[in-house]
Amino acid sequence: MAAKAKIFLVDDDPSVQRGVSALLKAADYDVTVFPSGDAFLGELSKLDLGGAALLVDVRMPGIQGLELQEKLRSDGVALPVVVMTAHGDIPMAVKAMQNGAASFLEKPFTVEEVTDALDRALAGGGKAAPAPAALTAKYDTLTPREREVMLEIIKGGANKEIARILDVSPRTVEVHRQKVMTKMEAGSVAELVRMGLSLGLAV
Repeated sequence: MAAKAKIFLVDDDPSVQRGVSALLKAADYDVTVFPSGDAFLGELSKLDLGGAALLVDVRMPGIQGLELQEKLRSDGVALPVVVMTAHGDIPMAVKAMQNGAASFLEKPFTVEEVTDALDRALAGGGKAAPAPAALTAKYDTLTPREREVMLEIIKGGANKEIARILDVSPRTVEVHRQKVMTKMEAGSVAELVRMGLSLGLAV
């Protein structure tokens, strides 16, 4: 019987700790909860990191998710990271992915979304790789306006903000957003961000 994958959950919200921990345990992960990044770092030397991934909130008291990720990276700790974010924190999540995070999840998320993100992280599939021909071919089908909208989406822009930047209506942005997601075959903003990083788009 294969050992359970280990997930280190770092979040300061007790309700998130309970809810996400229960969800992951039901999906057959071995979950250890830490109430802060500082608490995780304090126990890091005692932890077995083999077959493990870190699921961390971007905003916490003390050391925040991005800071924790950057410290682990600078210390040479090879631990795949998935960040959790509230709706308005997509730019921070994009920065996390630029720094090597496997993915990000917008709260609230489904069990399928979190298990998919963690399994991909554990498999080492989260890092941006050179864009394959199929991805480039999809991107080539976008119109110039759709490419502009895609870039603003992966920067974390909301429809109203993108509309202001591009001087079009929010409804027009929504139509372009749907076309971008369809043409790129992206199931989520996180997936679109991964595609953008693979394509080398400047975020």
